Amino acid sequence: MLHFPFLKRRSSPRFVLAVFLCLSGASLHGLGPAQSSNSNSSDAILSGVVTSQVEGEMEGVLVTAKGVGASVAVTVVTNDGGRYAFPRSRLQPGPYRISIRAVGYDLEDPGTVEVRAGSTQNVNLRLRATLDLASQLSNVEWLLSVPGTEQQRNALGSCVGCHAIAFAVKSTHDTTAWRSVLHRMRNYSSPSFWLNPIKWPWEVPPRAGDADLAEYLSSINLSSGPDWKYELKTLPRPKGVSTRVIITEYDLPRRESQPHDASVAPDGMVWYSDFGLPYLGRLDPRTGEIKEWRIPVARAGSSEGSLDVKFDREGNPWVGLLLQRSVAKFDVKTETFETWAIPEEKASERSRAGMVAMGPDGKVWLKTSVDTYGAHLLDPSSGDITSYPLPLSFYGTDSNSKGDLYLASLSDGVIGELIAKTGEVAVYPTPTPRSGSRRGHVDEQDRFWFAEFFAHKIGMFDTTTKQFREWPIPTPWAGPYDAIRDSKGYVWSGGMHTDLIYRLNPVDGEVTEYLMPTLSPNFRNIDVDSSTDPVSVWLGANHQAKIIRVEPLE
Repeated sequence: MLHFPFLKRRSSPRFVLAVFLCLSGASLHGLGPAQSSNSNSSDAILSGVVTSQVEGEMEGVLVTAKGVGASVAVTVVTNDGGRYAFPRSRLQPGPYRISIRAVGYDLEDPGTVEVRAGSTQNVNLRLRATLDLASQLSNVEWLLSVPGTEQQRNALGSCVGCHAIAFAVKSTHDTTAWRSVLHRMRNYSSPSFWLNPIKWPWEVPPRAGDADLAEYLSSINLSSGPDWKYELKTLPRPKGVSTRVIITEYDLPRRESQPHDASVAPDGMVWYSDFGLPYLGRLDPRTGEIKEWRIPVARAGSSEGSLDVKFDREGNPWVGLLLQRSVAKFDVKTETFETWAIPEEKASERSRAGMVAMGPDGKVWLKTSVDTYGAHLLDPSSGDITSYPLPLSFYGTDSNSKGDLYLASLSDGVIGELIAKTGEVAVYPTPTPRSGSRRGHVDEQDRFWFAEFFAHKIGMFDTTTKQFREWPIPTPWAGPYDAIRDSKGYVWSGGMHTDLIYRLNPVDGEVTEYLMPTLSPNFRNIDVDSSTDPVSVWLGANHQAKIIRVEPLE
């Protein structure tokens, strides 16, 4: 469990696995401009009003349409009059199933809805109070609900690395059982999740304090009876600008997929890594087609998952092979892989090397952390790797226009700088101590935007002036994981604890939050495609085997 204190080898074609998804009845995935999703627009192909007996017309209800038998779902959000509307460009004619997300409510099933070309189908939706509120709570809502000290709830919050908090609070383990469970959980590696547990190749002993943690966990679950002894608390539904959004979800072909990173290539294709299994995938947003390739093993005996995805000047994806301490390049023309391993003397069995950063000269930065601390500059043309020692453990990385490397330290709350020409390393503490700087991206002005996971803030480090700025995210336990700036100046982030995507306006500090339709998606990396109108924000739902596209309409 993770601490959460705040609140050269070429592969042959036999490694290729191609998966094509049948998209009968699916959306058009963004062909054409996005229109209003919650107005009385005559361009709507499916619209209606959402009401309940308690509230009448309901704002902030997420309404999802998914073609029968399809793998793509489109979601819009109701406005202050309770109206939802799907633009005509987003749904093809055919049968659809409708679902909603509105905590505290269930949908009275309208049955299969037939969408017809050339007309607007009006379907009013009626909601009723749910009889199972617990099944609707997000991780952050469980953290708001459970009693306990900050330290105790931090420990509970760390469960989200592998599974939703609901698994813990719905369990019936007593204190003795929890001690055994905690020991078993600590022996699963970081790429594990509930559908694909992966053990460390070494034994991890119990931690000091596990007995107390076991006692606490047994006091907040269902070990003493069928009901929780505390009130279940919820966050408010979206309103105002937060309802002006279209969300498209693409189901991946393997339910055990963990799309840790979803990154946009220069040609608009979206490539994703798999945190636990050796696959690299590609989504074509224009057609919805998904294709996957199996990544060859670079180091036998190591966990085969991957993490960071970046692109070289030819548009080829490079992916960091986390526990294999290697990097793989995929040639999009030949559909073959080439791998490079960090030298054995520069990385131990326990080192991790999941991050990749591309230099302007075609060289590629790699990084080792956890057991050995180093940055490694690969020249793909020769295979030479130049290594530089680092003073501490860093996580996320990116490079600026000069090829200098910038690093975020989750454990120490600092930003590191490595000058490519000299090898000089400097460390700059964030204004908020132990902020948990996690991952980030350098923008076109050479500013490093990063997420402060523990401080629940978005940070910016100007690589020229060496000055910082920070902006808080208002939702408790926001836990932002990554940050990136779009062409309009907004900065985007998401995280593992909330089901929200955050949009920061750095000019006035305003944060707009967009609720996602799927419970507990577990967001990590975030990327933006500023070439589309509106901007497309892309994320992998790491625990739900989905790629998600978010399009803000204002």
